[in-house]
Amino acid sequence: MAVLWPLLALRIATPRLELAIPDTDDLLNLAQASGDLQPEDQPRYQQAYLYEPSPQRERHLLQRHWRALAHWRPESWNLQLAIRLDGIAVGLQNMWAADFATVRTVETGSWITRTRQGHGYGTEARAAVLELAFAHLGAVEASTSYVDGNTASERVSRKLGYTGNGRHAYAEDGRRVVEHRMLLDAAAWAKHRMAGITVDGACECLELFGLQAGALDP
Repeated sequence: MAVLWPLLALRIATPRLELAIPDTDDLLNLAQASGDLQPEDQPRYQQAYLYEPSPQRERHLLQRHWRALAHWRPESWNLQLAIRLDGIAVGLQNMWAADFATVRTVETGSWITRTRQGHGYGTEARAAVLELAFAHLGAVEASTSYVDGNTASERVSRKLGYTGNGRHAYAEDGRRVVEHRMLLDAAAWAKHRMAGITVDGACECLELFGLQAGALDP
């Protein structure tokens, strides 16, 4: 299948993690992991579907995975990677872009189950997709965001070199939510680049990302 759909062979390894397109076992583990992300008394930091009751939450997770693959186009793509720790999927790392071949900007988002939070896995997972984006796809910028109170997400971004890039407020469930935007350019990424990350299978995927083989060679 990877000959027809090379993304299935894409692997990113960090000192402790492996990131890959989820297989069936990963999806089952992710469905279970998504049920425990944060204490119930905390504001909602993640996407709304992650707070749905079971089994709607799990079904929505599966649908989002299938939709991302089915709707993939070189001009508009959403790479959803399972974050594997000791071979078990404990979270999801996303990277998406529109018109990437021209704009060369990606955006990222992620979640990790609560029992695995606080160990730096989120930082490694983000660093993994940044390695793919900047070193293998030729990105010039990466953006992300966090809402007020999500200090863990903010810390990860600042640790990796992101800086503030504006904010905006919106209404959600009858309350005011402030979202902070952050931006990382190629020069800042190079200064904060995490060592020990390897990417396998990226060259075979270039066409799917809207790029041509050899276009990034010096």
